[in-house]
Amino acid sequence: MQTRLQVQASPKSSRRPSMSPSLSAGDYAGLVGCSALAFVLYLNTFNAGFVYDDRRAILTNADVRGEGALAQLLRNDFWGTPLVDSGSHGSWRPLCVLSFRLNYLAGGLIPSGYHLVNMLLHSFATALVVLVGRTLLPSRFGVLAAGSLFAVHPAHTEAVAGLVGRADLGACIFCLLAYLIYRRHMVTRQWGSLLLTVLLAMSGLLFKETAIVTLLLCVVCDVLATMGRGQEKHRLRSVTILSFSLVCALYCRLCLLPRPFAAFAAADNPTAHETNWKTRSLTFLYLPVANLQLLLWPQDLSFDWSMEAIPLIRTLWDARNILSAGIYGSLFLLLWTSSGVSRKSPCMGFSEVADISLPLVRRLGGSSCHTWLGLTCHCHHQVAENSQTAASYDSASFTASKSPCYAPTRLMCVAFLVMPFLPASNLLFYVGFTVAERVLYLPSVGYCLLFGYGFGSIWRRAHSSRRYKALLLCLLGVLLGSHCVRTLRRNLDWRDEEQLFRSAISINPPKALGNLGSILSAQGKYDEAKLALTMAIEFRPSMADAHFNLGVVHQKQNNLSSAVSCYRRAIALRPQMAVAYLNLGSSLTSLGDHRQEAISVLRTGARLGGQEVRDRGAHETARYTCYVQLESLLRSDGRLKEAASLMKEALVVLGLLHQSQRAELHLRLGEIYADLEDWEQAERQQRLALHLQPRQGAVYVTYGQTLARNGSRIAEAEMWFKRALQLAPLEPSSHHHYADFLEQQERHQEALTLRLRAAALAPHDYALQSSVADALRLLNRLVEAELWYRRAVTLQPLAAHAHANLGAILQMRGLRNEAVECYHRALELQPGHDISRANLKKISLNWDNT
Repeated sequence: MQTRLQVQASPKSSRRPSMSPSLSAGDYAGLVGCSALAFVLYLNTFNAGFVYDDRRAILTNADVRGEGALAQLLRNDFWGTPLVDSGSHGSWRPLCVLSFRLNYLAGGLIPSGYHLVNMLLHSFATALVVLVGRTLLPSRFGVLAAGSLFAVHPAHTEAVAGLVGRADLGACIFCLLAYLIYRRHMVTRQWGSLLLTVLLAMSGLLFKETAIVTLLLCVVCDVLATMGRGQEKHRLRSVTILSFSLVCALYCRLCLLPRPFAAFAAADNPTAHETNWKTRSLTFLYLPVANLQLLLWPQDLSFDWSMEAIPLIRTLWDARNILSAGIYGSLFLLLWTSSGVSRKSPCMGFSEVADISLPLVRRLGGSSCHTWLGLTCHCHHQVAENSQTAASYDSASFTASKSPCYAPTRLMCVAFLVMPFLPASNLLFYVGFTVAERVLYLPSVGYCLLFGYGFGSIWRRAHSSRRYKALLLCLLGVLLGSHCVRTLRRNLDWRDEEQLFRSAISINPPKALGNLGSILSAQGKYDEAKLALTMAIEFRPSMADAHFNLGVVHQKQNNLSSAVSCYRRAIALRPQMAVAYLNLGSSLTSLGDHRQEAISVLRTGARLGGQEVRDRGAHETARYTCYVQLESLLRSDGRLKEAASLMKEALVVLGLLHQSQRAELHLRLGEIYADLEDWEQAERQQRLALHLQPRQGAVYVTYGQTLARNGSRIAEAEMWFKRALQLAPLEPSSHHHYADFLEQQERHQEALTLRLRAAALAPHDYALQSSVADALRLLNRLVEAELWYRRAVTLQPLAAHAHANLGAILQMRGLRNEAVECYHRALELQPGHDISRANLKKISLNWDNT
């Protein structure tokens, strides 16, 4: 009797494997656990400050502080420089800058708020890695291993603890979200999910350029997926739309937006400037290996890998070439074995095997689809489970087969590792760095997935051996524990700049020591700063910044001759360094007998075009200060018309001025016109300044000073001084300048009251403390005046005029010996101090007469 088998066709929805299977309680626990681990591990960054690139990207970025229109975010680069500027970095990341701006609106420039957002983003990214792993990896333990490794990996510290790393965090999150949405689209083929995928991918691109690979990852995912038959037309439609969107995004980024690539210095990427093609090729082939080493063994980490932190490979016999060959060979072998096809039988995906075998086995009374008609399926699901459950977890349409059959899981993991790294690899085009840890954030997803895949495979092979599984768990615990300790310690390096730079001395000595010297100088540790900068110059004599910072140290120590030499060397190495011209001009002015040379140097610095300078804002600020100092020198020399012409020039050529700086130029121009007794033009310039800064008391003060010089408008001038006090009652300078006005009117007692108020508001301001002493001297209260002069000396012990003033009041009180000591001290500090010499002569004459 022949038995006829009748197989009932499953509904279409039940035959199609779920791309985003429902989460079980264990899955939720793993998801929450990995995310919580990622958040807790970075709690010690909550109280960290703004370090390194954070200063330029946030503290000095007008787009973050909301000083410009919101549309400026689309016209400026990540650092706040217009994209059309020759010095623009070319990094267009408006969504990341917008996130900083929202941080600023919520809490100003308090760094803890910015760090909290980065911690939350890393926690969310970890959760997405777990979800992505769940769609790819065949083992729940492999998924948890991948998510845990991503949460604790030390290479992520720069991206999470460094605030500018938010660009990488955002790009990673949008990339993974787009991938997960597209996985859903591969099941339903609905337009909504496809458009949402494109939207998320474009959003990631607005966070950082590396997210351009998101659409390409989705295309690769769709091509590798072994979906049910009859889907080729829909798949072709989806892939075509993704490819067209990718081409449009590339066109807009490379063609419509100006200057996608900025020129970079040889120190940033020495390999790209190497003339020998063999050295350049071998080194560029090794750089991806160096990045992979940071993922495999993240012990040596650095905030900067420029200059020659990674030495060039100049010969084929360099041992690092063996590493390059081994890594590329391993990658090729992995791709070959993952994409190979068995010669014995055609490859059939899990979904097809399950859809065919499970109904037939159920009819025949079998218990498993492990083998059926020579086809191998490793799902190990029983017939009692429905087809949707059978396809729900172990592969979700991606086969993790042990046989040489099609294995797209490994290919997708490799795609996540390699594709996001390609834009930063220097293999397609040159970029402004060799190695940067934060760019590994998105590629590390692929590394962690590969680790999870391998761990899960070994776990499954252990079968029921509890001892073997316990050993695996111990090894995993040791790895994660060591990574946790390294991450916690690395987080401490990012708490402040001094510790960050000290941590990199062994890896990149010239850069780390140069930056450390600058920080120590700002802290007043001049001897330590000088030592660090000298060592940096010994490592790399061509570092213009190190020579400049060493000059700053010498200048602060009043060693002006050495400072001048350092500034000249810095200018020789970098002719467009405006701040070096500024400091050189200041030092020459202080020397006393180099006034004309100082004017020439300041004029040159003020007129520097700054072709391809990296920090346009700092460059323009230095030029502005050069103009201001040059105007002061010309005015003091009586060259008023030349000074007026200079201020007009500054208002025209300085394009990136803040309103306060432009107002200051108008005020100075008004004062020059007042000196020329052109009262109409003077008042016009003051009015322009008032229009630019209507809430600034200093503008009202300056306007009052201008009116006071016109003898017929004294009463009107006092009205403006009083208005300045009403507008800024806690501003010391308002009281100080009003006191100057009152002294001119011989109202010394009222002036003293205002000077005391100004000194109380700024107890560490030398000029205000000294002015109180001057006011007391005018009232012949010499004992009190002496006390204030002594207080002024303690504030500026290296200022010659402070000792000279103290000597003068002592001389007036008849304390000649103490006065002589003060004058001698002033001459030690400034040999050409005229007042001290003149007063010493008077004392000598008086002694001779007696």
